[in-house]
Amino acid sequence: MPSFEDEKKSLDNKGYLIFGVLIFIVALVICYYVYKSINSVELNSKGCPVKGPFSEHVVLFDQTDTVKDKPIVEVDARNFLNKIKIDVPQYSRLSIYVIKNDPEGRNIKPVISVCNPGDERNLSYFEKSGITLTVKKYMEDWEKNFSQIINPVINKIMERSTSPTSPIFEMINVVSINSFKHSNPKYIHKLVIFSDFMHHTSEYSFYNTSDINIKKFTDTRYFKNVYSSLRDNVDVELYCYKRYENGQCDKVESFWNKYFQEIDAHNNNIKFFRIGS
Repeated sequence: MPSFEDEKKSLDNKGYLIFGVLIFIVALVICYYVYKSINSVELNSKGCPVKGPFSEHVVLFDQTDTVKDKPIVEVDARNFLNKIKIDVPQYSRLSIYVIKNDPEGRNIKPVISVCNPGDERNLSYFEKSGITLTVKKYMEDWEKNFSQIINPVINKIMERSTSPTSPIFEMINVVSINSFKHSNPKYIHKLVIFSDFMHHTSEYSFYNTSDINIKKFTDTRYFKNVYSSLRDNVDVELYCYKRYENGQCDKVESFWNKYFQEIDAHNNNIKFFRIGS
C-alpha cells in the first residue's frame, strides 16, 4: 500500500505535467499570434497592401475608333470584367484603362484602380481585430458592389468614338511602365486588352497591310521607341473587336502573338479571342 508521501509525490508529478502542458499550449498560441502579426498583410485606407499589391492585373479598352467596330454591349462588358475580377488574387490590384483620343499615347491613366482586399470571413480573429471600418467597406464593395465600382468604366466604354490615330503600341508601352515596371517580381501579373488591334499612327499603320509583319516592325526605329519588356512575368489575353467589314482579327492575330513574344510575355503564352457578332 503506497504511503502518504508516495501519493503526494504522484499528485505533484501529475500537477507538474498538467502545468507543463498548459505552458506549452500558451507558448504555441503566443507563437501563432506573433507569426500572424509578422506575416499578416497591413492594408491602407483603400484596401491595398501598404507595401504594394502582390500582383498587377491591367485591363486596357482601346476605344479610339469604335465607330468602325461591332460594339460591345453593356451586359457583355460587365460579364468580361466580372470574369477578370474573379481571377484577381487577394491583395492584388485591378487597374482598368479606357483609351479614346490620345494621339501621342501619353495621357493614359486608369479609370479605376482597386485592390482585392480579401474576404473578412477568411480572416482569423487576430486579423479581424486589426482592420479598420474603411477596409471592411472596401472588402464588402469588392465582394458585393463590384458592378457599382465599374460603372465609370462601363459609361466610357458605351460611348462611341473615333480618333485620327490608334496608338496601340504607345498604349501598351505606357501601361507597361505605369503598372508593371515596378511590380513585384515574385508574382505573375496579367495584361488584358480589348481592341480592334488595328494600330495606326503616322510612323506605322496597319492600314498599310505590308506593315502587319513582325520582322519588318522589329527592324524599325519605331519598335525601339515603343519597346517595353514584360520581363517574362506578365500573362497576356487579347480580345479582338470584329470590324463591320470583318476579317481584320484574322489578319492581325499572328502579328500580335509574335509581338508579345518579342516583348517577353510570360512563357510566350498569349491568348487571342474574337468578340462581337
